[in-house]
Amino acid sequence: MGTDTKRIHLLLGPETGEKGVRLKEIRNTLRSEFGSDPEIYRFYPFETLNGEIFTALHNNSLFSEHRLVILSQAEDLQATQIKELVEYLKEPNDSATLVIISNETYISNKISSAVPKENTKVFWEMFDNQKPQWLQNIFSREGFVITSNAVEILLELVENNTQELRSTALQLMQFLTSDGKDTVSEEDVEKYIEHTRQESVFSLFEHMATGSYERALDVLYTLIRSGDGEAVPLLAGLMWQFRRLVSLEELLELGNRWEEAVKEVKVMGKATPIRRKKDHGIYAEAVKRYPLENSRSILARIGEFDIKTRELGTDMQPMLLEQLVGIIMKRKGTPPKPLTTLSFSTDVRF
Repeated sequence: MGTDTKRIHLLLGPETGEKGVRLKEIRNTLRSEFGSDPEIYRFYPFETLNGEIFTALHNNSLFSEHRLVILSQAEDLQATQIKELVEYLKEPNDSATLVIISNETYISNKISSAVPKENTKVFWEMFDNQKPQWLQNIFSREGFVITSNAVEILLELVENNTQELRSTALQLMQFLTSDGKDTVSEEDVEKYIEHTRQESVFSLFEHMATGSYERALDVLYTLIRSGDGEAVPLLAGLMWQFRRLVSLEELLELGNRWEEAVKEVKVMGKATPIRRKKDHGIYAEAVKRYPLENSRSILARIGEFDIKTRELGTDMQPMLLEQLVGIIMKRKGTPPKPLTTLSFSTDVRF
């Protein structure tokens, strides 16, 4: 048993992509140091209520010289677990490396104070104005040039974290390499998205805009079954789409021509022009189906359901999401009428 705290790392913050890169660096360093891959164990707080993580930290492996033990979502640790972890940090095992990960930017001071400052890093979410240049640099390092319009479409269509953006960028470059291309255009991105098309909040909105209620429900439950239908991010995606629609309709109401309005659309003060030809068609159908007054009501309903899904357990979320799709598509955002309260003295008939 040793007291080598260099075997302890603390990775904090919401930027999952960069945290993943740092975790890979730690693993590669251990591979170089010990001449082989470390044996990897990953735990979440609910999986180690009885101290299972410490068994992995203390018991030497028969298959590897070193163990890499990862504790994710450390912000959910209970008080007793924090106490046990702090005791371990006082005298860590030098045959194991422990990486503590949290989506929060801070964690219990009892834990953070026991981790060397040089092994503690906070990964802040990248500002929106930094992402275009960051994405261009990824393509440039691989010998590709990407147009500004193509960058904007990628940022619009891909989940808002660097891990997903980097993964999609690399896949896109592989896709284009087979065609002998080294310049990425807006059309290339559209072609790639169609080639690898999977259901997403964008395809859900598409069917909600074009009025295919049954198909919208199919997409919703495909997302739920695949694990991509968590209520909070899905509702955030729908909220973004309908805010974009409201902005477009407000511009049209002010007398802007369609060609001008689609270029001036904003969401939460940020310019989000509608450029893709296919999206022009989708939003044109949405404007016909949901007049401005209805679109504003839909935003209110999405906000209400966001609160409901956070208050209720995950088991209720599919039912609530299906109900919301019905309210949007069947009732155009008009909430169901509350049940009339019956008076026992005047309404009950014996």
